[in-house]
Amino acid sequence: MSDRSHHPIVLACVALVALLAMPRDVSAQSDIAFPSTVYAERRARLADGLGESVVVIPGRYLIDPGDGLVRQDPNFWYLTGVESPYAILVIRVGAPNGTGPRVRSYLFLPTAYQFAGGQLPMLDEGFRRAVWNRPRRRLAPGPESARLTLVDETIPVDSFVPRFRDLAKGAATIFVLQGSSLYAPPGLAAPKLLEDQFSSQLTSIVPGSKLADVTTAIARMRLIKDRYEIDALRRSASISAAGMREAMAKVRPGMNDRELAGYLEYVWKRDGANRASFAPIVSSGPNAMTFFSVLRENYNAVDRAMKAGDLVFVDYGAAEYNMYASDLCRTWPVSGRFTAAQRKYYDMVLEAQEAAIDAIKPGVMMVDVIKVAARVFQKYGLDKYEDIAAMGEDRVWGVMPSPTHYLTRNGGIVRYSRLGRGVRDLGHHIGLDATDSRDYSTPLAPGMVITIEPKLYIPEKNIAIMIEDMILVTPSGHENLSAALPKRAADIERLMRR
Repeated sequence: MSDRSHHPIVLACVALVALLAMPRDVSAQSDIAFPSTVYAERRARLADGLGESVVVIPGRYLIDPGDGLVRQDPNFWYLTGVESPYAILVIRVGAPNGTGPRVRSYLFLPTAYQFAGGQLPMLDEGFRRAVWNRPRRRLAPGPESARLTLVDETIPVDSFVPRFRDLAKGAATIFVLQGSSLYAPPGLAAPKLLEDQFSSQLTSIVPGSKLADVTTAIARMRLIKDRYEIDALRRSASISAAGMREAMAKVRPGMNDRELAGYLEYVWKRDGANRASFAPIVSSGPNAMTFFSVLRENYNAVDRAMKAGDLVFVDYGAAEYNMYASDLCRTWPVSGRFTAAQRKYYDMVLEAQEAAIDAIKPGVMMVDVIKVAARVFQKYGLDKYEDIAAMGEDRVWGVMPSPTHYLTRNGGIVRYSRLGRGVRDLGHHIGLDATDSRDYSTPLAPGMVITIEPKLYIPEKNIAIMIEDMILVTPSGHENLSAALPKRAADIERLMRR
């Protein structure tokens, strides 16, 4: 029989079938992005709050010289859904009463083979274009990429300076992202972040313009999650909960903390999460008495053999699903049963957490939710253990949220810094980043997703406890996205017996 597989009619039919089988709702070039209309609507909302100006949001360089994990900048991703390296988003916002479209968006993208390959630079064009050296889902500049991303034009990134000069002509203000300053020893100028270095050169391209910060405006938008984001967060919480349940049943004396972290990661990847939202936080026994931000200064930050009678502090419900984070914590007994003292303080932390969750609804200020948890700790008289002058540095308890700060001194939310300054409170917004924000200057609103995570550190008793869940604010109250993960002491012990 003759081979007719290459007949023109057969090939045409195959091509037609392939075309019909393609998804109609193509989301940029990424297999994890939302529909392109979602990103276009976000860009329009951002522009609504701005006068005549130009907004510049660079993506991450993404080209890693080694084998590290790379991830797109969350603000760039929030507005584009694009994964391309070295990409830049420019939004030109016209005058409110001007003629023509008020908002026009432009994506500067690398060409099809630019930056491709595991070894740079790739000067041999033939080698660079080999089939095994091509980006899998690269958006190349051109009309098709503009259609897929719903921007007005896609432009080669190498043309950024002349095209930006033209696009930004007449703009009095250039909105850019501005990060926190980095540390430098006294007497030396602080080094600039790459983003700051990029932004600082834009005004030289458009003489007469001034820079302004758009970071806060985007951060405020990111506080309210749409249905796509909520679905992703619900899935990330579900995967993390599954990992934590199986980990509770797996723990035994003699297991290393890092072994438990690896088991959690196995379950996440088995269930559809590609990576973790942050570095492992698994600490047993006395290791849990130290904030992990301090503990991770050491290479072997997660490295201790659990002992019978220990508690293990697992702040590593961190499965990331389609760019969206999870952040869950549970504390449980390595031997399968809480001691009387462990159970006593565990139940206090759980009571504080459940009281705070019950207070969550639209219109409530987060500081009032924090005070609800602090009142539980005050009810049990824990504030006296916060007195470092009376207790001493080696014995003072860590009670968070602090009844002394939030109730006795009637303290409010304080601003956090990159160095961790500020009074520890009760949680944070969660989304594209595990800590999306700690901005609680506005009331809780439907679509916000926050963590509720009271904690208690008792050095003299070798007890460290934290219980954390992800809570969605709904129009009528709240929903616990991680409710499937047991947290009552009896339920944890029952699961561990199984």
